[in-house]
Amino acid sequence: MQTESTRPVPGERIAVVDVLRAYALFGIIVTHSATGFLAGQPPGPDFMLFSPIDRVIANLEHLLTFGKFFTIFSFLFGLSFAIQLRNATQKGVGFSGRFTWRLLVLALIALVHGVLFTGDILIIYAILGLLLIPFRRLKTRTLLIIALMLVFNIPGLLLGVAQINAPPPTPEQLAANAEFMAGFMKAAQQAFEIKQSGSLAELAHINFTSGMLSKFLFMIFTGRLWITFGLFLLGMCAGRLETFRDTKSNRGFFRRLLWPAAAVAVVTTIVEIVHPSAFQITSAVDLLAQFSYTVQQVSLSVFYVAAVTLLYWRRPSSGLLPALAPLGRMGLTTYLGQTVFGVLLFYGLGLGMLGKLGVAAAVGAGIAFYILQVLLARAWMTQFSLGPVEWLWRSLTYFKLQPNTRRASQPA
Repeated sequence: MQTESTRPVPGERIAVVDVLRAYALFGIIVTHSATGFLAGQPPGPDFMLFSPIDRVIANLEHLLTFGKFFTIFSFLFGLSFAIQLRNATQKGVGFSGRFTWRLLVLALIALVHGVLFTGDILIIYAILGLLLIPFRRLKTRTLLIIALMLVFNIPGLLLGVAQINAPPPTPEQLAANAEFMAGFMKAAQQAFEIKQSGSLAELAHINFTSGMLSKFLFMIFTGRLWITFGLFLLGMCAGRLETFRDTKSNRGFFRRLLWPAAAVAVVTTIVEIVHPSAFQITSAVDLLAQFSYTVQQVSLSVFYVAAVTLLYWRRPSSGLLPALAPLGRMGLTTYLGQTVFGVLLFYGLGLGMLGKLGVAAAVGAGIAFYILQVLLARAWMTQFSLGPVEWLWRSLTYFKLQPNTRRASQPA
């Protein structure tokens, strides 16, 4: 274990961050597999529910994984930003210009990914990541306050209060809303049919038109847009405070965090079971249920992070968690690889199992593929220091082919 006085070495990786990234990617593939990588409105309420076990797995996925692992993934993006900023400062090199170009390259990767997958999150990361550059000048305490307000969706809570107290909609507004919903459902059905049996050209077209619009509307109406940025800021704070360095004080911090987070998660999970949250807010009870589910996602994510971190620090060189670190080091490659898996299994471009495979079987297939990714990542990282897409991203960032031997060391 490192001592309190240990200072980070420029370019040094923090292994537990790689483990957490790998853990987040496990939850992400479970979430995507549970909906057949549809990333859109399902054609009916019983979509992929063919048996009682499908319903059980679907309910567990909603309670235990949905939103939680993207929360961790987003938090780690902000943490990595702080690590990169610190490394650049310690080396005495410029940061803002290089990071901006790095995000533009990420946006290009996102656009290629978006050809296949409506649910691509990388384009959101590339856009919101630009805001981290001016926000880096704020004090940590200020960042933390802003981050917590955004993560707990306080803007959405205030908008919900305003919505409840707004005057009843006029007939014209009701008609406009009905027309919008009819158009939305028609586009959703078209997207489903194209994913189920359409061509690559049709898939790309739907993803860059109605699919892109639906994604950004979803991010705004659910508050995910500012929640994601709040997670970036929270990760930046953790990076500044070096929260994930194995020190006595950090171990104490995570121990103190673990069980209160678990208690809040249990209570809010019960609330979600009794009164499920919904996008449409018609009463104060609906609003409180929605806020409770936001708290559930945050508290359960905190519990996951604290538990994994403490377990890893207990045995950092043996067991399951250290074995996940190579996959976490090539997180972008893993994320994109999961989309290839999903498209080939579910879409008409591959086996066409969308709507034909139940939730339980789909999640099982996703977990099996994740295990394969872990094994492939371990084999790859014995020879190389970067995943293939990470190597491409870094090479494009520096306008030069980067060395990629296993002796090379790259920051988290």
